[in-house]
Amino acid sequence: MRFNHRELALYASHRLGRADKEGCLWMKEYEGILRKKETYTQRWFLLTGNLLFYCRTDYSDSGVVGLIILERCRVESESDGGNRNAFRLTFEDSEVGYSFLANSAKDQDEWTTALNSGSYEYLRMAFSELRGQLMHLTGRDPLVEDHPLGDLPIANISAMPASAPVFKGEPVFEMSLACSSLVGSLRDGVPSALIVSSCQTPPQAYWIRYAQTEVIEHNCDPQFFTTVVFYTGSVSMATRLKFEVFDVYDRMESKMCPIGQAQCQVMELIRAPDKRQRLEIMFDNAVCGYLHVKAWKPQSESSGREVCPLGPVAGAKGKPVEGSGESLDISGRSNFSFRAPMDSIVVRTFHFPTTNDQLLKMTEVMGEGRYSFSIPMQMLDLYIAEESSLLSQYATVTALSEDFEIARQEVMLEHSAMVSQYRQNKSGLQAQLEAGVTFKKSTSKSEAELDFVPVNLHVQEMKVIDGSAGGKEKVLYTVVTVGCPTAYSLKFRQGGLARMQVTSPFANTGSFSPSAENKSFRARTLLGRVQSAQSSLHKEGEQLLAGARAGSVEGVQGSVRTIADWVHHIKGHCNVTMVNDALRNWCNAIEDPSYVGLSPSEMNAGTLCHRVEEHVLCVEAQAEPLQETMLHTEEWHERLQRPLADLLASLDEVVAIIMKALLFLLIKESYQLIANKVPIGLKSYKHRRDIVFSQAVTSLVTSFAFRVLQSVAVSSFLSQLMEVGFLAHWESLLSTHGDEIGMLEDFIVAIHDLNNLKFKLTLAQTFNDVPKVTGTRYKVLVELPVQQTLFRVLPSQLRSGKEISVCVVLFTQGVNEQQSLADAWVAIAEISDSSNNVVSSHCRFGDSTLQDQINMRSLHQLTSYCTRYKEHLGSANAKTSKKSQQAFQLLEQLRAQMQLRKTKNLDILTLSQELCRTLDCGRITSCKSAKDRTGMSVTLEQGHILLQEMNMDPAGFQHALDAMRSQGTRIRNAEKNIGNAQYAFNVLQVFALPPLYRPPDGTYKKLQT
Repeated sequence: MRFNHRELALYASHRLGRADKEGCLWMKEYEGILRKKETYTQRWFLLTGNLLFYCRTDYSDSGVVGLIILERCRVESESDGGNRNAFRLTFEDSEVGYSFLANSAKDQDEWTTALNSGSYEYLRMAFSELRGQLMHLTGRDPLVEDHPLGDLPIANISAMPASAPVFKGEPVFEMSLACSSLVGSLRDGVPSALIVSSCQTPPQAYWIRYAQTEVIEHNCDPQFFTTVVFYTGSVSMATRLKFEVFDVYDRMESKMCPIGQAQCQVMELIRAPDKRQRLEIMFDNAVCGYLHVKAWKPQSESSGREVCPLGPVAGAKGKPVEGSGESLDISGRSNFSFRAPMDSIVVRTFHFPTTNDQLLKMTEVMGEGRYSFSIPMQMLDLYIAEESSLLSQYATVTALSEDFEIARQEVMLEHSAMVSQYRQNKSGLQAQLEAGVTFKKSTSKSEAELDFVPVNLHVQEMKVIDGSAGGKEKVLYTVVTVGCPTAYSLKFRQGGLARMQVTSPFANTGSFSPSAENKSFRARTLLGRVQSAQSSLHKEGEQLLAGARAGSVEGVQGSVRTIADWVHHIKGHCNVTMVNDALRNWCNAIEDPSYVGLSPSEMNAGTLCHRVEEHVLCVEAQAEPLQETMLHTEEWHERLQRPLADLLASLDEVVAIIMKALLFLLIKESYQLIANKVPIGLKSYKHRRDIVFSQAVTSLVTSFAFRVLQSVAVSSFLSQLMEVGFLAHWESLLSTHGDEIGMLEDFIVAIHDLNNLKFKLTLAQTFNDVPKVTGTRYKVLVELPVQQTLFRVLPSQLRSGKEISVCVVLFTQGVNEQQSLADAWVAIAEISDSSNNVVSSHCRFGDSTLQDQINMRSLHQLTSYCTRYKEHLGSANAKTSKKSQQAFQLLEQLRAQMQLRKTKNLDILTLSQELCRTLDCGRITSCKSAKDRTGMSVTLEQGHILLQEMNMDPAGFQHALDAMRSQGTRIRNAEKNIGNAQYAFNVLQVFALPPLYRPPDGTYKKLQT
């Protein structure tokens, strides 16, 4: 903008001594002519209104050097070079910013406060807030009609107030609201109504904003779907209720005008006929419409009867006391299924119309998963134990030549650093847990100390009571919502895990296959198998001696055969090219060849194993005559003991040699990676995979725990777990463009590793037991503790510790603007063909191949699971037979949709959801941070279930979606993460979303997440 320098300087001189704030600050500026560098320069600042002047020194000695206009800006603290008194002024939609340094922390606080409150935007916001508070207290606008400031927006009431009800027990009092004959505040006379409910309980002298409804647009007789629920301790018979009705004439800017308000007392409402009241909505002593309130006492889930706390409170002699201020309460213990394992529970209720003219009560329940920190801490223990074991094994590879010894030491340093970092991570998580932190916010997803914790892990349930007489509440839907399992702090410069594996310097395949990575992976696998076989052979040797001591011929014969089989098994594992090469390389790297005690020609797996086989023949030779002569058992034991000891000693020696050779191979491979500047410790492929797997395991365990708790009494579900395994449907809304491709590449590996996980149900020892994680990297066993009352009803196989396999399928479909880019085709040229016809040549702006590959692979997995389900349970009873038929029908529809190759094909997600729900699966939904796109997906799935299974009126489908998205639990989830009860979409992003995924106006804004 243009301005007159002299006039501004004159204005600054007149404000000297009367400015809002003035003083000395250090300002970062550029110095130099050719090679500019940043440096802090001392300036004198003068703040007046939204104008920030700065001078060379005190204004009395020098003129104005510059001016900063404080609009559309914010001030943030920053640590510059370790100085904590630094702060920065930044502007919206601009990379321009100014950095300052104060002389003290006090100066920094004063300047930060003054600059943040100096803009016209701040004054307008403060004015709007004060106006809204006055309207809330008095029920009328403090501005007269046609006031010049009347068009300014009122404080945002469309976001749920900070005092929104928190679940603290069973609901004791519930209301539904409707209006009729509303008089609009604008010219057209048809309002878009919103009701804000407040309560006041004596002796409390002020109103507390408690709840609100959704906005119903352009309707003089709105019927609100959102209900108002009061919980134990939040309301009494003496409580007064106030209902403020607003006309929201601009939802995007949260502009609204008051229509009027109505008040009543809880006692009046409860004693009214049928617990209904028709109240006049008053504004300036004029009737502006009518409010219809219907109240009822919710049913106790445990008894199925109405709870009893809404009658008058008894006095000292048992007589009713009118107007008592006692809190409403209930007797009996709550038995809500969503009490565990969840924390910080949020509950929202709605009433939806059905096709048979009844009302359907739907309750949304959302809480933080209790395992967000406990499972990652156990995963870190597992990683630390495995890395420490590897370090101790590396320490046994000694007597190497100087160069290889240096390489060994460097590799061990990398692994030691990883162990140290993992221990720090675990300590940090323990500190967070002790501080009461129960989930990882989306704004913290890039914090390295929280790497192993899943982002924004929550569990959501939908419960429904139909409108029929005696209708019972049932859980229709449970979903775990979580940010996608990925290593945010490590970024995506090299892509995700799948791409890193394919592009590794030692990759031997052109396509992703986590089970066939490289020599190091195969060597680690072989080490584990050889050690396991060695342990089994030692146990069998004990069985042989025990059989001889007992005089059991069959026992001795069986043990001898088993020992021979194990030796043959070890030889089959070791007599391969990789092991023979490792033996030769290790022999050449040893400084003194006599250290091994074998000649180079003997350093061969076949030769080494042959020595063990000779000892097996000795054992067999000593066992055979004993079977014929039947010597005394003690003599039999003594004659077998010596050849068996020689066999085991020879086996241990051979295994030790082979293990050292394989460990040397690991050291050599790791050092080659270091030489190629590929990390092997922190920031390595393994480190990234550890992070991703920890997040994925935590999410899956949470889903499995809820599924078991809800269906533990269903015999068909328990049979399914034993015979077919647990099915988990993981839905991804990530796009195939930008960093989200890297996230998907991490996702693929996480799903692959999860399919190796197994569950086992155990008897809980205490009420607070958490799942126990055991096993090895990427082959985890999770023991889920079950309370005794539930454990008793389990089949004997599950009580005895039968392991439950897992089938995790991932279906992904990008829905945002980045997916629009990935799906876009762009015309790049016009080419004439042989007939001189102009042909447009097109290229793809992005690529969705990865998305298609993931879905196709999951379709094959799901087909295999359905086939096994049909084989084992398809004819068990009529219910499972029907499920099997429905599953195969949906499978064919899903296959047909995937062959269409449509962009943003939401039917893939919808059909896969329905198919897996049919098979009693666990449901998990993810996007980048599980807030915005996930919120749209969860509410849409809930809407589809209500339509298909509960006969919700299709005419109210969009209204129901808007109500759930604006007043339900998902917008509370957004508020918990970013401190703002709005979804983080801008207008362009909303336009790019499919229509059914779009949030209602006024519930989204461009926000930093």
